Amino acid sequence: MTEKIASREIVIFNLGKEKFALFTDQVRSIEEMQDIVPVPMAPDYLSGLINLRGEITTVIDLRRRLHLEDALIGLDVVIIIVDHHQETAGLVVDRVDSVETLKAEPKNVPDSIRKSANGRFYETVIEINREKIIILNLDKILSLEEGK
Repeated sequence: MTEKIASREIVIFNLGKEKFALFTDQVRSIEEMQDIVPVPMAPDYLSGLINLRGEITTVIDLRRRLHLEDALIGLDVVIIIVDHHQETAGLVVDRVDSVETLKAEPKNVPDSIRKSANGRFYETVIEINREKIIILNLDKILSLEEGK
C-alpha cells in the first residue's frame, strides 16, 4: 500500500550510478568524510565509529549494506547523519545529489524486487525527471539482524 506524502521532501544521493533517497525528516545533517575508527568483529558493512561534535556515532557503509560493488573513495563522498528511534547513525554515500519535494505519490516496490536479496531495504519508488529513485527503509538499513 502506498502512503500519500504530499509535500514531503527527500534527500537524493548516489551509490555508483544508482540513485537512492531518504526522507528529509530522517536526515539530521550531511558531513564531510572523516576518519572512522574500525570496530573489531563488526559486520563488514559497519565501517566503525566517528566522534560527531562530542557524540560517538556508528557509521554504516551503505554500498556494503546494499551489497553493491566497493568503489574508490572520491572527493564527493559524505556521511549522511540520520536520526532514527532515538539513535543517531551515519551512512557513507558517494555523493548527495539534491533535495526534492515529492510531487507525486511514491509507488510500492514491485514484489519481484522486494523479494530479492536487497528488497527488504527498499521502501518505495518515486519517479523524478524520468528517473526511478528508490526510497530506502531506514528500519531495515539500521537493523543489525541479517534478513530481517
